[in-house]
Amino acid sequence: MHGTKFDLRIWICTMFLVLTSSKGVSSVVMARLLGVNQKTAWKMGHAIREMMDDRNAELLPLEDIVEVDEAYVGGAPKSLSGAYNPRGKGTGKPMVFVAASRDGQARARVVSDDKRATLEPVLLEWIAPATTRLMTDGSTSYPGLGKTMADHQRVIHSKKEYANPETGAHVNTAEAVISQVQRALVGVYHNLGRQHLQRYLDEIVWRWNHRDPVREVVKQWTTKAGVEREKSTTIWKPIPVVDQMRVLLQGAVGKQLRRSKEYGLCWP
Repeated sequence: MHGTKFDLRIWICTMFLVLTSSKGVSSVVMARLLGVNQKTAWKMGHAIREMMDDRNAELLPLEDIVEVDEAYVGGAPKSLSGAYNPRGKGTGKPMVFVAASRDGQARARVVSDDKRATLEPVLLEWIAPATTRLMTDGSTSYPGLGKTMADHQRVIHSKKEYANPETGAHVNTAEAVISQVQRALVGVYHNLGRQHLQRYLDEIVWRWNHRDPVREVVKQWTTKAGVEREKSTTIWKPIPVVDQMRVLLQGAVGKQLRRSKEYGLCWP
């Protein structure tokens, strides 16, 4: 921001809007609140997402129990384009690969496919295999991955198995991260193209990673078979916005974002 033509107070307000929104804030809304045009707000939003990028791999590896999952997101909205997106692997939507530890940290990346050769190098950047207990669904890509981990447990969704109380296996945490992406897509951005999808993922995951556990809620119930069940849920909330902004500005050092000749964005 050393060469910016805007008052730094506008940048601080922009950061505040991005950090305090639960699902993100669109450039149209941001432009209206800041008093700038939409193209300027769009560029400022991407500048903040650039600060959230972890390309220098400064984050600590995910530890202990790590859940992984993948999902297809984005694509042209059917209501606007009349596009047809087949379900499953036949779709033309980009794939997102997510890993989430149960201590509140997550990672996400756009990948080309769900083959082991594609997912394994990405996962090894995020975890320490010798100490990781891997939790996955029934995808055929994961058994080979699990052999390199300290432990590997699966739940088979095709058999209507979503959690195993005996082994503690489930991928609900990873699915919760993916749901944040879906909510941002439906409620805020409406269309996430391939070109900038990774940057929106960086924003969503950054917001996920900067939370603190507040309290633990224990829910008890009895099943139809008369079996007593108990479930413990941790309630999380974002860390104070001042602390978030301090961490965000530390990530600005050495990063650049410029307008391209086609009036898009480029990263020198």
